Amino acid sequence: NGQLATAPRKKPLLRGRSGSFSHLSKDGRPKAGKSDEGPIRTANTAVTVASLLLNTPPLSSSPSPVLFRLRVACQSFGTTVHVSANAELSVNGSETCAAQAAEQITYSLPMGAQGNQTDGQLLLEGFPAIPFAVAHSKVGSTFIGSCGRWRYTALATPHWDWRHSVERPTEGKAADLELAGGVLSVQLRAATSAEVKRCCQQQALQDAQETGDYDELHAQLTKARLASVDLEHLERAEEKLKLMRKQRMHVAAGCGKDELRQQMSWELITAPQGSDTERPCPVTDCPCNEPCNPGEVLSIISGAVDQCLGPGADRLLFESLVEAALASEEGSVWPAGGKLIFSAFDRNQSVNALVRTLESANQQRCAQMMLKLVQSSEATYGGFVSAVQVNFHCTGESFHDQHRDVYGAKQRAGPNCACSFKECVGTVCYSLGSSRLCRLCSMVDSFSALKPCGDSCQGREEHRWLRSGDAMFFNAKWNQNHTHGIPKMSSGSGPRISVAFLLGAS
Repeated sequence: NGQLATAPRKKPLLRGRSGSFSHLSKDGRPKAGKSDEGPIRTANTAVTVASLLLNTPPLSSSPSPVLFRLRVACQSFGTTVHVSANAELSVNGSETCAAQAAEQITYSLPMGAQGNQTDGQLLLEGFPAIPFAVAHSKVGSTFIGSCGRWRYTALATPHWDWRHSVERPTEGKAADLELAGGVLSVQLRAATSAEVKRCCQQQALQDAQETGDYDELHAQLTKARLASVDLEHLERAEEKLKLMRKQRMHVAAGCGKDELRQQMSWELITAPQGSDTERPCPVTDCPCNEPCNPGEVLSIISGAVDQCLGPGADRLLFESLVEAALASEEGSVWPAGGKLIFSAFDRNQSVNALVRTLESANQQRCAQMMLKLVQSSEATYGGFVSAVQVNFHCTGESFHDQHRDVYGAKQRAGPNCACSFKECVGTVCYSLGSSRLCRLCSMVDSFSALKPCGDSCQGREEHRWLRSGDAMFFNAKWNQNHTHGIPKMSSGSGPRISVAFLLGAS
């Protein structure tokens, strides 16, 4: 037709990154094509992902790590609770718990304050502070009360004035604690009688450690063992005793070997002449004036030692005991009640302990003499020898406090007496060396069976001479109604040894 035909325009091709081509779409944008690397990501796709990321709500903040949950159950009394730690804690719950109620309290740590473990103290009203730790890693440790324990019983009693022989408290509080699985359980209850005794004895042990008196600490440590005080407190006291021994604080004044050797010599023995004396109650018909009340037995046997062991045995036994004391470890002679006591180093006053001490001092003959005296005493007076006390009176200035022998748990000994007493039938005491007066007094107190004649009853008092080789025996009934002791000698006196056997009931 003479007109040129217009060739249709072809859509331009775009080369992809892999060398392939793709056509443009109608609006001039490249079509999505396939390549070796997969679909081409467009700008719209990138914007969409970014918007999704920007519009995502932020993650919620992590809660504070929980130290533990404290569960408190109160039985007979209420309490307030507080926990202190080496990090500031947040508390969720009431720290006051009433009697017959229970509370749960959650203690949490601040973020980033955990470390390997958290150390702290649990404070219960009326109780000593209770240490604890909670581990947050394998390096840390978890315990309650003391290291290695996850169960612990805390005790609390009123303060005990044991030094003045005040009656021990009879009531106390106990807290049973268990720390496991992130929960610290506390059960509050009344303490048992054994727990009250243990708590009081622990207090006495701690008091004795503070004073620095070796004899007092030694006695209270022995009592604490008998009362089953916690091992950590016993070990602490033992370490204190060891330190005091290194400083020679266990050798009291007058107990050194040089002093004993100088004073306890048979050559210094004195035997003054004198008669027994008596001072009755001024009221004639006072029950105290009876020389012997029903059931009472008191006898002084002259020459009893020689009768048992042979002539001259009183001097031989005296000198053997002195030699044994000089050969024993320093500290085996110690002061008590105005005189000195010779015993095993650990102050065990059983017959076996004394015999071992004598044999260790190369005094086998003395040990055999003591055993023979024991056998004779048991055969003569009945019972068995449950304890032996060897008293040294170095001079006339020494004395033995007026006292009753302790025959059972109903009687109270001195605050530092660590003996374990059993029911007894009597006491026999052998006197060696210088002659000394023994003071015997009738008693009308609550322990005695004797009744006073009136408000001004003065009781009856005797002074009886005990000479070398003599034995004095009294039974439990006489001991109940009387006291005995060795007063100072105003005119001076030489050395004396008394060997007292406590006769236990068979």
